[in-house]
Amino acid sequence: LVIVPTQPAFERGLHYGMPAEKMEIIGMPVADRFCQPQGNRESLRNELEWPANKPTVLIVGGGEGMGPLESVVKAISNVGLDINLVVVSGRNKQLRLHLQSVEWNVPVKVYGFVRAMPKFMRAADVLITKAGPGTISEAFIAGLPLILYHRLLGQETGNVDYVVDNGAGVWAPEPERIATVLRNWLNDPVILKRFADASAHLARPQAARQIARRLVEFTK
Repeated sequence: LVIVPTQPAFERGLHYGMPAEKMEIIGMPVADRFCQPQGNRESLRNELEWPANKPTVLIVGGGEGMGPLESVVKAISNVGLDINLVVVSGRNKQLRLHLQSVEWNVPVKVYGFVRAMPKFMRAADVLITKAGPGTISEAFIAGLPLILYHRLLGQETGNVDYVVDNGAGVWAPEPERIATVLRNWLNDPVILKRFADASAHLARPQAARQIARRLVEFTK
């Protein structure tokens, strides 16, 4: 028995020589705090001191603040949407300070590395992020529609395909494309909900426990 995270390659039958009957696809394990109830969106926004009456767009650049975060924020800011932007720049202190110094056209809250990401995700309406597998899996659990704007060639390409092919989000590497997609989603709640529902459908919140359980069974 081989237990692997959910990966597009395996679902397409690319088993790298391993017989399919010896494989079990369970899902990518994520930290338990992402799998626990966080409260409703309104209460979380009040706790985080975010505007409760505006759609909230969460932009994440990974732990190191990778990707063209500034260009993405600028493009969205220039569209003129009535939204609240939350930007997580990770450990990139210079980028955080720069983004905080800019006068944007919409309310923007900029954070560095945060440990309250489960609450951030549950309080947001849309997630814009690089195509890291951990962040994507966490977003599925929060039922967040995804706009993917950056990927590491090779290892993260399949993550983009998986999100797009399953209707949970879109690939938009250009800042202007991100702003256009976001505007279309927020102007049509039916479309936004369709992406959100598809994202939630892909969630595997029990993956870590299921993997541990199967490993225990395997060793008996």
